[in-house]
Amino acid sequence: MYAEIFENFNPNDPRTNGEQYLLDTFKRSPRFQGWKIFEQPHINSMKPDYILLHPERGIIIIEVKDWNLSSNVYESGGFIRGTNGKRLKKNPINQVENYKKSILKLELINSVNLAEGFENYYGCIETVVYFHGASKAQVLDFCQNRNKYTKIWTSEDLEYISNIYNQLNSFVHTYALASQNSKYNNKSLLEKLVEELVKHLQYADYNYERKQPYILTGAQKELAKLSPGSIRRWSGVAGSGKSLILAEKAVRALKENKRVLVLTFNITLRHYLRDLCSQQFGQGDYSGERKKLRKDLTIIHFHELLKVIMTEHEMEAEYENEDQNFTDIWMGAINEYISKYPLSSLFKYDYILIDEGQDFKGEWVRFLKQFFTANGEFFIVYDKAQDLFNHGIWIEDSEQIKNIGFKGRPGNLKYTHRIPENMVRNIHAVRLQLGIVSEDILVQRNEQINFLQMSFWCNYRADTLSKKIMQLAHHVNNLSQSNSWEDITILTTNENTGVEIVDYYERQGIRTSHVYDLQRQRNFKRRSSGKWKFHGGTGRLKISSYHSFKGWQTPNIVLVLDSPTTRYFNGQIIYDAPNPQSIKDALFISMSRVKGKAETGAYTFTCLNYLSEYDHLVKSFNPF
Repeated sequence: MYAEIFENFNPNDPRTNGEQYLLDTFKRSPRFQGWKIFEQPHINSMKPDYILLHPERGIIIIEVKDWNLSSNVYESGGFIRGTNGKRLKKNPINQVENYKKSILKLELINSVNLAEGFENYYGCIETVVYFHGASKAQVLDFCQNRNKYTKIWTSEDLEYISNIYNQLNSFVHTYALASQNSKYNNKSLLEKLVEELVKHLQYADYNYERKQPYILTGAQKELAKLSPGSIRRWSGVAGSGKSLILAEKAVRALKENKRVLVLTFNITLRHYLRDLCSQQFGQGDYSGERKKLRKDLTIIHFHELLKVIMTEHEMEAEYENEDQNFTDIWMGAINEYISKYPLSSLFKYDYILIDEGQDFKGEWVRFLKQFFTANGEFFIVYDKAQDLFNHGIWIEDSEQIKNIGFKGRPGNLKYTHRIPENMVRNIHAVRLQLGIVSEDILVQRNEQINFLQMSFWCNYRADTLSKKIMQLAHHVNNLSQSNSWEDITILTTNENTGVEIVDYYERQGIRTSHVYDLQRQRNFKRRSSGKWKFHGGTGRLKISSYHSFKGWQTPNIVLVLDSPTTRYFNGQIIYDAPNPQSIKDALFISMSRVKGKAETGAYTFTCLNYLSEYDHLVKSFNPF
């Protein structure tokens, strides 16, 4: 028995000679017995040529190039000279390695466990570029041995691999093919990762729990209707159902065979949006209909979309750096490419739906319009009260929205359907005491008194880290008596505090999902690369900055309110004056993320306040 192959032949996009030769090798060689092989699977707007999976041996991503490297078009160092005479960087090694990073970090929940079990967990997925019709010398000259990990194959390598009697070299032919068992399969970690990825590639919805879709209110249902040809913006208060409307609109478009892009700015929010789309889709009306959730739906954060576009078009650009505007660099590189070369059809979307639109910028939206087919809808939802990145309410500024296509005044959702009425009263009281002028959050109907709904404000002082941690642990331990760790979230206003809390709970043997740089260097790249681990549904205690928790919801929140510049030195606490706006943002975001449990409506909100100037806010909270 040979490999189990899932072919994806498209007569409008026929296989190249190299792709066919590789596929024939998979079919005829017993070397691939026990492997599952997927041809050109769609994964969130990515389409690698082949992915090979084996539960005990590993995962291999292969990119195929039928390039005539004898031509003077291809130049040493990974350059291709265009018809205009300019050299374009087009090294496929970067392309296949970016596939690997995106799949491992953004698509798989089990990769979190693997990352914690192995420092070099990246090795569980290996990458290969197969150059068909080229010699090894030509290939190595073109690539200039720039890669450390990706294997370079030619037809000579394939012939050697296909002969079952040849002993393979792991440094040339991949560890997965050369070895019988992978070190990553300790505690079946690799097996679970492979199982999860197989379900992705088969379009099975790995997170589908047969939940009933949410029933929308009249206003939500009206807004979720498809409106082809429209470009609209709609504001809404916290809990008004903006994300739910986007999910419902996405599902309706998918069922009409449209391609849909759902965008957010926040890295951590995309997992929640995917689960919400899955829930709203339901079981489907016919066998295989739910495949559309994988094939035609892309849910991604804005900067990752830019990376994916560059990857699919084999472009190179500088990576993000705190000291430069990498967003403009990336968009500029993409715009320059599109002006000269055709855009892949993968990036033509009938519906572009943007959540948390206040986090975007006008020029980003104008950039995105070139990926809009106009056969569907361009729709943005936003909340004026949650402009944490100081972009201003650009979406209502007549100058900043020029050439986007909005007409008339933006719509508005004034009623919350998620935040409990008692919590809404707390928010109003805090805003009143702090002099915050903002849009009122309205509640549709009066709720009955529920003694399982509790909010607390605790004015604490602590001069040592251990004392502060013990004060927090007291409240969290009480919550854990009647709640799973999954239903408890600790929010912080300070990264140093967050890191210390994560360290404490991990030492206690309590697994956490968090968003911090644990090396305490506040490193931008490490923080961003770590946020992919922040999932719901893992059964872990969540510890997050209030910025990264925007868009989420939970029945139990503990907010540690201290200055964003608080530091710790030899166990002592060094306090600095807080930025008043950051404290106001932290209070509103954390209070507006509360959602009562479905069965009982129970929730708790607890603020542990370490800032004496905010002690008076205790009057805004109920005594229960």
